[in-house]
Amino acid sequence: MTEVKQHRSLRDAFGQFATGVTVVTTRCKEGKPIGMTANSFASVSLDPPLVSWCVDKSSTRFSEFTDAKHFTISVLTADQQETSNLFAMRSWDATVFDDAEWFEGLNRVPQIPNVSARFHCETAHLYEGGDHIIIVGAVLEHESEADKPLVFFQGDYRQLG
Repeated sequence: MTEVKQHRSLRDAFGQFATGVTVVTTRCKEGKPIGMTANSFASVSLDPPLVSWCVDKSSTRFSEFTDAKHFTISVLTADQQETSNLFAMRSWDATVFDDAEWFEGLNRVPQIPNVSARFHCETAHLYEGGDHIIIVGAVLEHESEADKPLVFFQGDYRQLG
């Protein structure tokens, strides 16, 4: 099997695990809001409250997120596929927030409205994880509103039946 086929095969195998979809937001050193779609979110601990997500080392926003002191993870609802696409396609674009609905939250971190859950975090740990860095955040504030989740499975958005 060629390296390309092996990579695709592994990616397809990973895609068999259905995930929720999040947008992670922070501000860069210059103070501009930045964000990106991520489906690598996970709860880590209740005591102390910790969550994690992973950022690709080749991401155009890699250093902004690994250098950030604070960030917010917003768990998207089934109605927010457009928001997911916006932050997935334009995570590199400094003007993405011009086209997104958002407000300023704790520590001036941009917040996505009408999400099913939000975790405002302080960066606690960074761990090497192959071609990604695992970012662990200490949850400073959280909120949730039960809603249908935006789900990603086999490379596409899905609805829970």
